[in-house]
Amino acid sequence: MIQRGLPSVVLVTERFTALAEATMAGRGIPNAPMVVVPGNPEWATPEEIRATTSNLIGELIEQVSQPAREPVEPPQA
Repeated sequence: MIQRGLPSVVLVTERFTALAEATMAGRGIPNAPMVVVPGNPEWATPEEIRATTSNLIGELIEQVSQPAREPVEPPQA
């Protein structure tokens, strides 16, 4: 969606941040907007998930509300 110029945000867990950054760079979008979920939500309680969501929702809304970036062509293999 970012490559099409649509406002988008990469939502990734802390553990996979480097992989997400490498993937976005490989797709020609090295500075893609990203929101990182701290810790490991797989093992979080429902209360912890709600608290994390409450903390991140503002950042998600702010990132996706930014003007769309210029569409980019994916790198040719």
